[in-house]
Amino acid sequence: MNKASHTDHHIHLFRDGRPLSLKELDWLAELCERAEIKTLYDMGSKEGLGFRFKEGLETRGITLKTCGYALYKAGGYGGFIGRPVNGPQQIPLMIRELYERGVDFIKVVHSGVVSYNKEGYVTKGGFLREELSLIVQVAESFGLRVHCHVNSEHRIIEAIEAGVSSIEHGFFMSRRALEMMKEARVSWTPTACALLSLAERVSSEEAQFYRAVVRKHLEMVKEAYRLGIMINTGSDAGASGIVHGEAFLKERELLEKASKD
Repeated sequence: MNKASHTDHHIHLFRDGRPLSLKELDWLAELCERAEIKTLYDMGSKEGLGFRFKEGLETRGITLKTCGYALYKAGGYGGFIGRPVNGPQQIPLMIRELYERGVDFIKVVHSGVVSYNKEGYVTKGGFLREELSLIVQVAESFGLRVHCHVNSEHRIIEAIEAGVSSIEHGFFMSRRALEMMKEARVSWTPTACALLSLAERVSSEEAQFYRAVVRKHLEMVKEAYRLGIMINTGSDAGASGIVHGEAFLKERELLEKASKD
C-alpha cells in the first residue's frame, strides 16, 4: 500500500445505503476532495450508477473506475449492488454487455457478508466453482480483471483458484490463502473499517464479536504485508453508516498501523 494513497479502492455510489442521485454529485466530490481522494473504484449498484457518475466526477478532477453492477448468484447475497446470474449460459452475455458499456473491471460476489447471527458467520452467497471460473475466463477474454467480494477461507481459496485479481473484504482470511495469493499475485482490499463501523450500531455482545473479527482480520493484514501482498485502501463507503472520505481516512490509518507493527 502506498501510505500516501489517494485512491479509495472500494466504494458504492450510495449515501447511507441509499442510491445517490446526480444532484448529489457535488456533495460526493466535495467529500472526496476533503480527503484528497483522486480515484474511486465503484464496486457496483443494481442501477449501474457508475455509468452515470463517471463523466461528472471527472470534470471535478476525480477518476471513477466502475464495474457498473456486480454479478451475483441468483438467490444469494448481492441484490442491491448487482444483478443476478441465473445460470452459466447468462455469464458471457452479461459480461459482454458490461464490456460494451465501458466498464473498467468485473465485480463478482462469491459469498455473503459477515453476520453474528449466521452459523459459520457468513451469510448465503456465491457461485459454483465452475461458474466462477467461467466468469474469470470470459472477463479475461475481454481484457477485464475480476474483483471478488468474498468472505470465509474456503470461498477465498475458491476465488484465488478461479483466477480473480483482487479479494474484496476477505474476512476469515487464512495463512494458507495468503500464501496462495502471494503465488498468484492477487491483491487484497480488506475494508476493516467497514466492519468496525457496524460494531458501533449493534448490541454490546455483537459489537464484541465484530471487533474480535476485525482484530484477527488485521493480524492477517500484517501477515500479508510481510509476504509482500499488495494491500489496497478501500472504505466500503456508501453502505449504511459508512461516510465517503471520512471512512477512507480511517481505513488508511488502520492499514498504515498494520504495515508498521
